[in-house]
Amino acid sequence: MAHNNPLPYAAPTEEMRICNMILEIIFTYKLHKFEDATDRLEVGRPKFLAVIQKFVQERKAVQMCLPAFPFKSANKVEKVLGILPDRAEELALRRLNEMCQAIKKIYPPGAVLTIISDGLVYNDLLNVPDRDTWAYGEALRQMANQLKCNHISFSRLRDLVNSARPDELNQITYVANATNFRRHLLNEFGKEDLDIDRELETNPDTMMTYLGYRRFLESDLKYVFPLNKDRSKHAYRKDVKILAKEMLTRGYAFAEAVKSAFPDHLRLSIHHSTGEHKVSISLLETKSEFTTPWHCCVALLANGEWLSGPKSKFERGQRFTIAYENGTPSHFKEVVAAESSPPSAKSSKQISSDKILRKIDCCLVASPKTIVDLFEALSSRDQISCSLFRLSLCSRWRSHQ
Repeated sequence: MAHNNPLPYAAPTEEMRICNMILEIIFTYKLHKFEDATDRLEVGRPKFLAVIQKFVQERKAVQMCLPAFPFKSANKVEKVLGILPDRAEELALRRLNEMCQAIKKIYPPGAVLTIISDGLVYNDLLNVPDRDTWAYGEALRQMANQLKCNHISFSRLRDLVNSARPDELNQITYVANATNFRRHLLNEFGKEDLDIDRELETNPDTMMTYLGYRRFLESDLKYVFPLNKDRSKHAYRKDVKILAKEMLTRGYAFAEAVKSAFPDHLRLSIHHSTGEHKVSISLLETKSEFTTPWHCCVALLANGEWLSGPKSKFERGQRFTIAYENGTPSHFKEVVAAESSPPSAKSSKQISSDKILRKIDCCLVASPKTIVDLFEALSSRDQISCSLFRLSLCSRWRSHQ
């Protein structure tokens, strides 16, 4: 009787070993808010390795692209220090460049990360002037140059669309053509038959992005469209939903434009995702949930670590003071080390929210409307539970598919 001998072990090729090492370096910069963040990325590993392998086979620099760095938050009262990049952006640029440097140490051709500024895609919806969007983008490029971030390059919306480009792009020509760039984006890459409500029902990535948009829009626009006798909180939140869906519509067109312009690049993202199509990364090395520098400030702690958070958090009390660079607010600095204290018991709000969170599984088998209703219930309670809900949504959704 013949025996079925096991197949001989096939050792991975040197090429694939390098590809895996490169991917592991990128994974160390992952967005860490999910407990299953590593598992999510493993889902996309075969696809990510295939992208990287194309570059390694030809001994070329690994090309990556990241849509990010649009403009500073419209909420200058509570969230950010101004309209220009500050120490938060500096830390983010250094982090991205260091990721590429780490790749170069084990793969001499190295890596190049292209940051695709997406400010013009959304700024008009958030009442951020085109002029401020230009100022932020230009200052960011100057900062990258001063920091010698040689592994980072930049692209912007006008590079992605088939629009007549001015010979020279400056503040005036940028503002003059901003509307044209947006129009070309939607005309060339938008889908007339796109049903956002249907996408929310069937696509967990879309639902997560939508909830994230709604969350930051409510905080970003609270001083742009303040509540008054003619605008109730309910009406404000209802209008924010409309803005969030419009952002999704433009986001779909922008994603298609990015695919068209960078078809072979490894796609990185600042947003939470299923991990199947893009690598979700954190721009700031922080223990807080604030990982995008245009939505927060950073504070230098007495122990040398950096902490990110909204401006209002660091302005409370006398623990932090503002540090200036060239006469401009840059970051916060801890002046008195915080005294350690035992962890406090959960507040009644958090306990209540935790109970609501335990109902997520039931909601997921019900309807997307139930999910949104639960999100609203959490939003009215506390930010932490709301974030936990959004962060756990995708993994729980997937388990029910």
